[in-house]
Amino acid sequence: MEEQTKIKDNLYYDERSAGGIVFKTEKGKALWLVVKYLSRRPKKANKHEVVYKFPKGHLNDNEVLKQAALREVEEEGRVKSKIVSKIGSNDYIIWDKLQKKKIIKKVTFFLMEYLGESNLKYYDIEVILDRVWMSYEEATEKLAFDSEKVLLRKAKIQLETKLKKP
Repeated sequence: MEEQTKIKDNLYYDERSAGGIVFKTEKGKALWLVVKYLSRRPKKANKHEVVYKFPKGHLNDNEVLKQAALREVEEEGRVKSKIVSKIGSNDYIIWDKLQKKKIIKKVTFFLMEYLGESNLKYYDIEVILDRVWMSYEEATEKLAFDSEKVLLRKAKIQLETKLKKP
């Protein structure tokens, strides 16, 4: 995305991304989809590390946040899902080694309900090792980013509120 995106509080983002926090229920208990992959930004040079995260990625041309989130969940998570609600967004500042500049990135996440498996092929530079359904406790322990743990807690609260409604 070459052009910066202006938002209401006059901040500019170099990149916009979207993703999903997908749940399914088994035996009355919610399970959460987490993707296990090799990090593209290892902390130590020439060392790749295994990272657990939620499926997310860049918006394609003329794509809106919800479309991108559903597509990324299907590509990375290999599941079909439907959006239940918006959970929130994370802002990041990252250093792009190739462009030698700071990149300001905003990622918006949606709570999604699992509908079924997908055979959609995934093509990206990230290497996905596995897709795992985890309990809330397991996911909280495994997720690599604290910001995603906060979003998972919000997703869990939204889901519990939804399930309590008649």
